[in-house]
Amino acid sequence: MKPISDPAKQVTDNLEYMIQNTEVPELNLGERIVEQMNHTNAELNRRSRSKSNRMKRTVAVSGIAAALGFGIIGSGFVSPVMASALSQVPLIGNIFQQYGDTGLQASVANGLYQPVQAKDSHNDMTLESTGYVYDGTRISIALKRDGQADAKLLGERMDNGDTDNSGKGVLKDISMSINGERYYPGGYTLTDGDTRDTAILEFNDTPPITLPNADPDLVRRPEPLGDSFELKLEATLTGSDQPYVLTFPVKKNTENVVLKPEMVKSYDGFRFALDKLELTPITTRLTMTGSGELASLGEEYKLPAEDLYAGKYQFGFDIRDENNNLLEKLTDHMNFIDGQYVIDYNFTPFKETPKSITIKPYVLNQDKSSGKFHEKKYLSELEFQVDVK
Repeated sequence: MKPISDPAKQVTDNLEYMIQNTEVPELNLGERIVEQMNHTNAELNRRSRSKSNRMKRTVAVSGIAAALGFGIIGSGFVSPVMASALSQVPLIGNIFQQYGDTGLQASVANGLYQPVQAKDSHNDMTLESTGYVYDGTRISIALKRDGQADAKLLGERMDNGDTDNSGKGVLKDISMSINGERYYPGGYTLTDGDTRDTAILEFNDTPPITLPNADPDLVRRPEPLGDSFELKLEATLTGSDQPYVLTFPVKKNTENVVLKPEMVKSYDGFRFALDKLELTPITTRLTMTGSGELASLGEEYKLPAEDLYAGKYQFGFDIRDENNNLLEKLTDHMNFIDGQYVIDYNFTPFKETPKSITIKPYVLNQDKSSGKFHEKKYLSELEFQVDVK
């Protein structure tokens, strides 16, 4: 799982971009570093950072501190203690470092973040992409808005869980085209960034959610994204009479480990096939298919009547290496097509390429009255052990 391009060059390009686009106050560097580290630590101690709440806020620091964090740490000219401290200083202009998942954070540290300058301006507003991360399994894009907007880019979250999209400058819709052709991913996610004017857009080539009885021949399956392509985003903001169009080239810059073990496990009337396991420095992607009924499980393990896949199971997976290091789930895209479970889950990356991987499936017991899932029931007979060669 090594970057294809030179990591040092990636870091240098990223650093140059941030310095060129950051106004740096004239302060003594030593004082500036200490000041920003103290301020950042105070903010981190003051704020609650729940894993489930990704709409975070934090303090921004100067481009000089970011430059020191990237340049000096890598050069070996500081002590390990200072290097560790500087590595905690957030990077200005790069929301992946503090607001992405651990895979996106690692992408910045490993020089895999690729800055771009794609922007469109009208109606007193500008929307731009400042950079992206792409490892072949998912693409994550940093979005930034400037100008005369009076609302958060993704709208305001209300107490009832809905989003208030009133006001000028709220992102209402976004579409993608690849190499000039409209692209229909199975879905995309938008999460808040470091300010009211930033967000992270993410999508991949997973199939769309379909009705259980849908004709499999009519299911629109996205084409694989490929190693490189031209991406066009068309975004609609409230208060604008035309979309904002952002176009830029995308290139995968990771060397992935792709495992296709063709392994099958059967138990209790159910069958799992492990189709592919892809390891990158940013993501671990698991794709599987399943079919049948788990005869010994009760109804409490099935999805309720109001769910799209009522009567089916909601599967989860623990993925560990030979040292029992557990990966964190990022997305759990489960489909039911032509009588089969189609599973496409993303997890955080392994810190190092493992020697072996254990995939342990489970189902969740659901409280029908509250709709909440409770304890995991592991299906050890359907567990996979995969050697990484």
